[in-house]
Amino acid sequence: MAASDSKGYAGPTPSLIVGLRLGGKKAAVFGEGASAVTRAVFALDAGATVVLYTAGSMPVTLSKWAEAGRITVVAAGKYVAADLAEFSVAFVANADAATAAAVAQDAHSAGVPVNVAGSATLSDFALLPTYRGAAGLQVAVTTNGVAPRVAQRLLKEIVGRLPAALEPQLGEVVRLSAAAAEAERERQAAVSKLEASGAEGLSVEATAANTPAPESVGSAADHDEPLVDLSALRSGSATEADVQSVAAYAAHALSDLCFVYAAREQTLGAAALAWSRRAEKNAFGGWVSALRMQTRAGAGHALWGALASGARVAAIASAESLPLMAPVLAELAALRQPLVIHAVAESLDAAGEAHADYADALAALQTGAVVLASATPQEAHDVGVVAHAVAAAAAVPVVHVASAGDRVESVRAIGHAQLAQFVAAVAAECSGLAVADAVDAAFARFRSDFGRTYARFEYSGSANAETVFVALGKPAAAAVLALPSLLRDAAATGVLSVRALRPWAAEDLVARIPATARRIVVLGCARDATADALRADVALAVLVGRPAAAVRVGGADVFGASSTGIAAAMREALGLAAVEVEAEGQAEETIEKTLEDAPKDAPELNTVADPLDIVRRLAFPEAFGTQLSARPGERTFNVRVSSKYRMTPDSYDRNIFHIEFDTRGTDLHYEIGDALGVFGCNDAESVDAFCTAYGLDADAVVTAARDGEQRHTRSVRGWLTNGLDLFGRPSKGFYTALADFAVDAAEAEKLRWLTTADGAIEFRDRVADTVTYADLLLEFASARPSFLRLVDLIAPIKPRHYSIASSAKMHPGSVHLCVVAVEWRDSRGHARTGQCTRFLNTLRVGDAVVVSVKPSVMKLPPLDSQPVIMAGLGTGMAPFRAFIEERAVRKMQGADVGSMTLYFGSRHRAMEYLYGEEFEAYHADGLLTNLRLAFSRDQKEKIYIQHRMRQDTEILASQMLVEDGSFYLCGPTWPTGDVKDAMVNAFTTMGGVKPGDANKVIEELKESERYILEVY
Repeated sequence: MAASDSKGYAGPTPSLIVGLRLGGKKAAVFGEGASAVTRAVFALDAGATVVLYTAGSMPVTLSKWAEAGRITVVAAGKYVAADLAEFSVAFVANADAATAAAVAQDAHSAGVPVNVAGSATLSDFALLPTYRGAAGLQVAVTTNGVAPRVAQRLLKEIVGRLPAALEPQLGEVVRLSAAAAEAERERQAAVSKLEASGAEGLSVEATAANTPAPESVGSAADHDEPLVDLSALRSGSATEADVQSVAAYAAHALSDLCFVYAAREQTLGAAALAWSRRAEKNAFGGWVSALRMQTRAGAGHALWGALASGARVAAIASAESLPLMAPVLAELAALRQPLVIHAVAESLDAAGEAHADYADALAALQTGAVVLASATPQEAHDVGVVAHAVAAAAAVPVVHVASAGDRVESVRAIGHAQLAQFVAAVAAECSGLAVADAVDAAFARFRSDFGRTYARFEYSGSANAETVFVALGKPAAAAVLALPSLLRDAAATGVLSVRALRPWAAEDLVARIPATARRIVVLGCARDATADALRADVALAVLVGRPAAAVRVGGADVFGASSTGIAAAMREALGLAAVEVEAEGQAEETIEKTLEDAPKDAPELNTVADPLDIVRRLAFPEAFGTQLSARPGERTFNVRVSSKYRMTPDSYDRNIFHIEFDTRGTDLHYEIGDALGVFGCNDAESVDAFCTAYGLDADAVVTAARDGEQRHTRSVRGWLTNGLDLFGRPSKGFYTALADFAVDAAEAEKLRWLTTADGAIEFRDRVADTVTYADLLLEFASARPSFLRLVDLIAPIKPRHYSIASSAKMHPGSVHLCVVAVEWRDSRGHARTGQCTRFLNTLRVGDAVVVSVKPSVMKLPPLDSQPVIMAGLGTGMAPFRAFIEERAVRKMQGADVGSMTLYFGSRHRAMEYLYGEEFEAYHADGLLTNLRLAFSRDQKEKIYIQHRMRQDTEILASQMLVEDGSFYLCGPTWPTGDVKDAMVNAFTTMGGVKPGDANKVIEELKESERYILEVY
């Protein structure tokens, strides 16, 4: 924002972009990992020497500077506050919150400017891209020049000015010149303020962060003078104005950047554009840049970029632009970005005449934005002002839908000083309030300050009305005007004006309708009647709110009608015969008919879900094709833990546990050898911590669909806990995609570098350290994809498949697993756990789990009499427990079962003899013919299963080559070759197979599914 004048502003203090020369200075960097490296390189490239306070060692990527003596490493534990006195600047990378706060406090006390990654509150300045100019590399920072945290030392380092070519891009549509000269008086005031700080010989020039764009951006139409006098509006005196002019006044007065989106060349926004060219200031004392934008697919990206700059942003748009802007608007709503769009609702009829039309405005209903409506010029002014106050106070996008028309009437505008005070007062009162409550509070404050009354729903008419007309915008205003004459002829009549379409308050709407009402008529005002969603909203609200009442909800299309025409339509509706629809018996039919009128070709957008839309889909699943599923897109089953115990001693470093699930009452069926897919959930505390750090509302409900998949609706917490593999390892593609979102050029460059051949070593180290999606998103703090983008970027949680360790015949209604908890420490000493085994290990008896079944090649031979040879390492013996149990059942049923040989390998018999007592019992019973054990570390020499197999050449050759036996290996990949060599040895020494033919025999056995490997 532009530099401050001596009087300051009523709103947030504006910033001044300056350059900090670090050549020959010292910089302190705290933290470890890529974030710390990025900041160290940032300072090193600027010519500084760096001290890196870290818990780790010198990063490899900094070795060239270390060899040159430009950077040294100090153990983080040796840092003391007094150290900062020798530094010119400090950077805190990915330190924990307590450390970051402590270092920031030390820096403030020492007068050292500090940047804390991810925390604007603790930071004195924000990292911006670096520039190589004639004066050498500068670190670009922003500071308001007056905040107490900006110390004298920072001011003394300011030199020169940023390169004249500096043009930060806003979105993909427009560039604003950040180096355009300010008015000389304002520029000199900013320079004088810095020079007065006490620095001798200081040479500095102020650079505005946003100034009016070049005239070439606009069109010829933009140079017309506005039809309304701005000074008259500012004075608060009665002024003749139309809807477009007063909407432009609110946008200009309460924003720093104003974008104009007109679907057709027209006068829309002309007033704001003209006031901007004349350098008219806003209510906060700053200049306003107004730009005419193109209306096309993807419209709205400039809004995103402008909001990222910290400016107050507004847009004036034709309602026809909203469907094109809806995807961006949904993302901004998900990120809780304060934005106001004044949308003028109109369309042309066959004769070319403009009429109020709300069809396109309905595109905003499913984005998560607040949607407010007005009709007359006075309402457009008042509701427009409230829209800006709500956006600023609740940090949400607000769409103000104003009725079109060239009607000019006397408007009493609010002057600049009062506007600034009103916005500040609403912000103070609404701190911590829910969005709906903030809307109510803003309307209440407006009534208190200015004496004009507005509410989300405004009822007029008889307290005992039997027929109530519901409308918004122009039809609502016309209906209220027609009401007195209607009451003379039909006393039991009322009008409910809808002021707030979103957030939708169904209970409030029902409460405003008299209990005597038996018929509700919704006055539709869209060129296509099927696009009028207000009727569906009202019908469902009445159905849910008054289930025992006999209420008919109908509609009357008044698109294109004048006030007289609307009054005539209301009279006609009052004279129509009514067929009551009983809520108990026929209510669903009424709603289904209403839903049939809903648009069938609405765009399938990823959006912040509308709670009312969720209710509709749950109430009428057939109409919407709604399916409730714990894991959409999968054939899953909900089971509960029935038993769980640890199989290894507590003192042992490997946690292997047995877990059983109760499948009774489900359709889950499995065969011998199948695998159970377990859908693990991310740790709830970790998810909440990420939401807090990333700035997400964990309770917000989001509807989204990944490429080619069905749309799903979940809360943000639900997506991150059950849907997205937030704590999984990202691919290189994610690094590349994330780079496109990075505002900090150094971070963007680092992300892309990691995917190149030069960055391969560090990328490999990150993979080895299991750097997760969450780690990466928090490390590169300037890259902030919206949550809806994260749904597309982060891989979904996939089921982890475990071989089933039970026979359904022996354990009907139950399925067993044998699981080893995957635990390790990364190179920084941080404890890591496998996502699914952590989930399983935290389960308790009675906990619910979502599972699926996956077929496997691990099948018993077709004949019970055929021999089975099984080789299992560790938990790899799980399917063989099922094999043995299956044969045990068959034997009890009288079947003649063949020989069974089990080779089992682990490290220690006393620690990892999994299901040992069961196997010993089966061996004693004779079912398990041969039990061959290999505990590799119970003796001096290592003994593995392949060694035991080499001792059994006769058994292997006879059962495989003569008795048509089958061999199975399950476990890690590493012994596969040695096991095959042991089998080849048996075939050649005892089976009569020539050495040259042994491998061919193995391949033939594989083809006939008698030599089966399941290794990982």
